[in-house]
Amino acid sequence: MANLELMHQNAANEYEQKNFEKALEIYNEIIKLNPIDEVALSCIMDIYLELDDKFNYYLARANVNIAQNKLEYAINDTKKAIELDVDNIEARRKLARLYRVDKKNLKSIDEFLRILELKEDELDVYFELVDLYMKEDSIESAISIAKKGLNIFKDDKNIKNMLAQLYFKANDLKSALEVVDDDFLKIKILLQDEQNENAIELLNKVNYENLDKIQKRNYHILKAQYLYNTKQFENALKEVEAYDKIISADALSFQMKALIYEELNDEFRAHFNWGFCYKLQGKNDEAIVEFTNAYNKNPKDKTTLIELAKLYQLNKERFVAIEFWQKVYEIDKDEQAREILAEFYYSEGNFQKAEEYGKVIEEKQENYKGLIDKIMEFFCKDK
Repeated sequence: MANLELMHQNAANEYEQKNFEKALEIYNEIIKLNPIDEVALSCIMDIYLELDDKFNYYLARANVNIAQNKLEYAINDTKKAIELDVDNIEARRKLARLYRVDKKNLKSIDEFLRILELKEDELDVYFELVDLYMKEDSIESAISIAKKGLNIFKDDKNIKNMLAQLYFKANDLKSALEVVDDDFLKIKILLQDEQNENAIELLNKVNYENLDKIQKRNYHILKAQYLYNTKQFENALKEVEAYDKIISADALSFQMKALIYEELNDEFRAHFNWGFCYKLQGKNDEAIVEFTNAYNKNPKDKTTLIELAKLYQLNKERFVAIEFWQKVYEIDKDEQAREILAEFYYSEGNFQKAEEYGKVIEEKQENYKGLIDKIMEFFCKDK
């Protein structure tokens, strides 16, 4: 492991001896090991000042400001550097990414587009632009820039699959199939296009044993979708269960189960799984609606009651939450529910209720004694 303290000392010695290029080399090595080393960043800035290299001085000063989380200053310094070299791609890339971090997506897009005007074979810029366009809900622009990228990098698999996914999101399945270069993605598109037999034929060619964990999960969820499409709902559920066992259930698997249970006319399980799907997506209000529907179908399901209690707690609706914790407790004297009920009633000053749920109120008698003493003192002070 590199000794940063020794490296700093060596760099400082080189700086004192006016060996600026050597000092710069050492400080850059330090930055590779610790990108936010403010001493090294500041010294690099000072070296460029000594060398009268204003362009790199401003970029170095921008790096100091980035380390100090002063984005606006970093942006201004980078712009000053660009004024000295308007066609410098690395400076413009830095500015574009700073705008992005500062959530100025449109300005970031403008800078990345300027890079492509200067040099169209900057592969990373196409991916950056697609991501930014999608953040701005401009899928048409994302598709356009991805197509331009594919025209430059005709054999790049990642560009092809990025464009295929964009077409998929735009429901242009025909175009997606024309460019896709990944078997799992192609199967997904085929299933969405209801080309079920073509999809299963391709899926059956996959060597399951050679797949990693993520690929195995994809295999099972695609198989589940095929079985769902072909009305084999019970077998589809088994594939979703296999998917869940590999890592853990996620929003996609809950969504798939909800859809299957809808087809099986199992309203409780459909609402129950939609509830978890929305919860994992961070859509708490929608989750409450679905879990409430599940509760209406089966008022005694303990998991549903607990989820409703927790969701209402997250929504700061503690009185509604406590009603559901009460229902949980009534099912089987649940210990977690008992503790929550005890603390709730204690916080509300209802000591009798709190004690019913097992709250030990050690200080209560002492508080009552203190209160009586104050009352006696008030009535006796004038006597």
